[in-house]
This record gives sequence, C-alpha cells and structure tokens, in this order.
Amino acid sequence: MDGIPLALLADLPASTVYVNPFKLAGVVMAFVGWAWLAAWVDKDTIAVNSYRVLWNFVSLSCGAVATGLALFVPVFAIGYPAMLVLILAFLVVYVVHRNGLVREEDRVLTPGHFKRLREQGFSGKKKLKEVKEKVRLYTHEKKPVAIPEEPEPREQYRLAQDLFFDALWRRASVVELLPTKEASRLVYQVDGQPVERDALPRDQAEALVSFVKSIAGLNIEERRKPQRGYITAQIADQKQRVLVRTDGSTAGEKLSLRIFGKEIDLRVADLGFTPKQLEQVTSLREISPGLILLSAPSGHGLTTTIYSFVRTHDRFLQNVQMIEFDKEIDVDNVTQKLYSPAEGKTFAELLLRVVRSDPDIIVLPELRDRESAAVAAQAATQKQKVYVGVVANDAFDALRKWLTLVGDKSLVAKSLLAVGNQRLVRVLCTSCKQAYQPDAGMMRKLNLPADKVLYRPPEPQFDKSGNPIICQACQGSGYMGRTGVFDWLMVDDGLREVIKRAQSLGDLQTYLQKKGALALQAQALQKVLDGLTSIQEVARATRSGEEKPAAAAAPAGAKPAAARAKPAPGPAKPGGN
Repeated sequence: MDGIPLALLADLPASTVYVNPFKLAGVVMAFVGWAWLAAWVDKDTIAVNSYRVLWNFVSLSCGAVATGLALFVPVFAIGYPAMLVLILAFLVVYVVHRNGLVREEDRVLTPGHFKRLREQGFSGKKKLKEVKEKVRLYTHEKKPVAIPEEPEPREQYRLAQDLFFDALWRRASVVELLPTKEASRLVYQVDGQPVERDALPRDQAEALVSFVKSIAGLNIEERRKPQRGYITAQIADQKQRVLVRTDGSTAGEKLSLRIFGKEIDLRVADLGFTPKQLEQVTSLREISPGLILLSAPSGHGLTTTIYSFVRTHDRFLQNVQMIEFDKEIDVDNVTQKLYSPAEGKTFAELLLRVVRSDPDIIVLPELRDRESAAVAAQAATQKQKVYVGVVANDAFDALRKWLTLVGDKSLVAKSLLAVGNQRLVRVLCTSCKQAYQPDAGMMRKLNLPADKVLYRPPEPQFDKSGNPIICQACQGSGYMGRTGVFDWLMVDDGLREVIKRAQSLGDLQTYLQKKGALALQAQALQKVLDGLTSIQEVARATRSGEEKPAAAAAPAGAKPAAARAKPAPGPAKPGGN
C-alpha cells in the first residue's frame, strides 16, 4: 500500500457492485409490463377492428422513449417515474380509444370489467355462448365454415348466421351494411324493393364485416380500396352463391352482398314474354348477322335478360364471347373478358380484337363510347350476331340512344334486327293474394273489362294478442318473385327506311306508335287481368322517372269479392340463436 495516497483510497467505493439491484429490478419490471401491454394491444386491435399498424408503431415508440428515460436520465428519481407515467399514459389513451369501439360488456378497466374479473377470475375465460348453424357457409375455397371455439370469432360467426338466415328467409337479393357515425344501416333488396332492417351497433357491424371478408378471402387489413370475392350460403339443399363487395368511405367500411338465386339459370322462355313475343325472339336465334338491342331502366333486370339470351344459344357449337366492365355471373362455355382501363387499351380496341377472332356471337352488356358502338354495329353487318345492352326508359329511348352512340343512321338501319325494352313487376303471392272488385270507372279509363275480378296483396292481419300474422311464403310483402313485361320491336324493311330517312326523332316515334310499339303498359295490364300482379304494382313499375316503393292498397271504391286466403302464422322476424 506504500505510495498510494490516502485521499485516493478514500474515494474508492466500498462495494464492487456498480448497479443498484433495486433500481434495476424496477426498470426491468416496468419494461416487462410495457412488453405485455404491447403484445395485448397488437392482439386487441385485430379484435376491435382498429388500426393495428398505427398502434404498434405508437406502442414501440412509447416503449423506446420510456426505457431511454429510465436509463439515461442522470437522476433516477426523475427518469424512472417519467418512464412509468409514459407507459401509463399510453395505456389510458389506447383503452379510451378501444372502449369507444366496443359494447359495454366488452370494455376494459371499467367497474363492469373489474366485476367480471371478480366473478370469472383473472383467466378471463367466458362461458361460450350457444351458437347454432342455421346457414351452412362455405369459404371462397368452397370449404365449410366451422363454429369457432374462441369467444370473439364465435361471436362474429353468430352475427353472420343471424344476418344470412334473416336475409335468405326474406328472399333478399342484395344486402347492404352502410356505416354511419354511431351505427350501421342494414338494407335489403327484396323483389327489387328496399327493406330497412334494424341498424347494427358499430362494433357488431365491424366484427361482421371482418368475418365475411375473412371467409371470402379478402384482405382484412385493407379497409379503403374496393375488394370483391365469393362465398356460398346453403339452407337445406339450396346453395346460393354470394358476391361479397367491400369499399371504404369517410364513415367506415361498406359491405354489400349480392345473393344469386334462380336468375343464374334463367333462359328466354322464363323471362315473361307473351307467346307472340317469344315466337319472335326464338325466330331470331337462327338469324345472323345482325344486332339485337336490349334495354331497361336501371334495376329492371337488363343484365339478367342479356345472360338469359346467351344461355339460349348452343354454346358448345357456337363461339360466344362477352366483354364486361364488371362480371357477376359465370356462364358455362362462354369466353367472358373483363375490361380494365388500367391495362392501357380502350374498350373499342378490345372489342375490335374480339371481332377479329371471328366469334359467332358477341355480347356487350354495356357500352359507354361511340367508337365501340360503331365497331359493334359494323360487326353486326358482316358476320357476327351482336347483343348490346342500353339503359333506357322505353324502346324509343333505347333506339334514340343507340342512334346517337353509333352516329350513322344507315349503319344502324342495316345492322339492327330487334329492339327490346322491359320492366320488372312483382308477382302476387299465390298463398295470400286477395280478390276484389275494382272501381268500374277506373277500369273503363284503363280500357279493361269493368266486371273483371282482380287481385291485390292482403291487408295486414293480427292474432288475438295483436301480433302480426305473417304469410310464410312471401314473409308478409304480398309478393313473391318478379316477372318481366316486354315491349318487343322487330325491325322490318319499313322501319329501316324510316330510320335512314327520318328528319327528326319525332318522325321515328310517330312511326313506332302507328306500328303498335311503345305499348309496354298494355302488356303489363294483361298480367293484371291474368291475376299475376296488381294494378298498383304496374303503376309503380311502369311510370317514368325514379322508382319509389308504392303501397299495396286497393283503389278507392274497391269492394271485396272473395275471402282472402288466411296466411300461415309465423314470426315477424326469424328467431335468434
């Protein structure tokens, strides 16, 4: 020890341990607590359908800053509390956010949550709710969806079961889940008419969307860009294909389900043509070349009719090619090409390439530009038969739009074989429709027999307890299914001459009226006389302009002529679990 100053020896520490073990233990415990919190947040963001990537970034950032405060702030009494405060602040902010997205019983760090912990213990295991398979669901890979065992997926499955069972029981063709600020609207399309259902709480709607996206093979994390996929829903032995569409909006993610029924197999004979019209349509099957113009207002089954015409042809012996902007239905033995503007080619270029491949039949459910219309008309004068769909209010409107698109009256006159226009009317339910004697004055105005007995939907009925009696066939709507009403115009030499030489569209319209065309309402009224539909439904479906649902009441002065069939009793709404 000689030579070592006493002052230096006094400065040496009494212990060889340079880190306070108690302080280190406190930092490690706080870090472990943060790590557990970060793992929980990562899993919980998926369960509550929140922004997982964003919250993980915030979590990691808070952990790094908090650890740095504890390790590098010289005064431990300042750095360590700052670490705890930052971790606690992150926990509070996230809990407030996620609790605002879920139901009361699913919130955490609330009095209700602590009560559940006392009852269930810290294992957090809930008693699984009883869930029944009311609808067999199949994924996009056609694999059956089993009932999940975990609570959260199980609840999502239950919500999907309730939705699909209710939608299929009510014969919905379209289901839309539309997000709003506090809830999500649920709207069905039943026989073409909107039916508003009870709104879903926001958290249930988001859980439902996530579940449907997962079985449809869509990206759950992507909530803004449009996505589409297919699943299958089955009740008993009836399987129905379902097109799943999702799209982002400022309010949240929208879900649309297109449920395909018997329309995927319809042929021309099933559409509702009169015998004379059907004979004319059938005669065109062997005529080629030429162009058939099919039209209808939006929502009146134009696409279904076009597909039905395609199925009428022998697709094994004939080369049939379609070009579509949006494909919903697959047609066997038909080449269906999907046009995408992103590929850099115009629709007309794709159509011209199809024409040069020499098909027998070209089908164009929609045309949007003049160049494509001219190519289609020219192809119909040479070798191909061409079907074109146009959104129009009547046959004259369709012809007017087609003349404008093509821009060449002589080419239109030379290529055109027929023009069709249609409306869809709901068919009265055979189980509960009611016969009545209509007002004689109204019948005379409609040029119908004054003594004819007509039919209408029944008036609401209630049991002794005041509960509504619901027809089990039509679910209380009074209608079941739809049929087409057609205005069908065969193009003869006289009409071709008028098309080429008409000085104005008024001349063309006058000619069509003289030929007995533009009589769609008369065709619809014949279905009223046949007992298929009601006068009120014809008035709703055939009026021009925007369609609105109409009440199914009898005209003023109507007198009951026969007792209506008593509907089978049933629930106003399908049962729950």
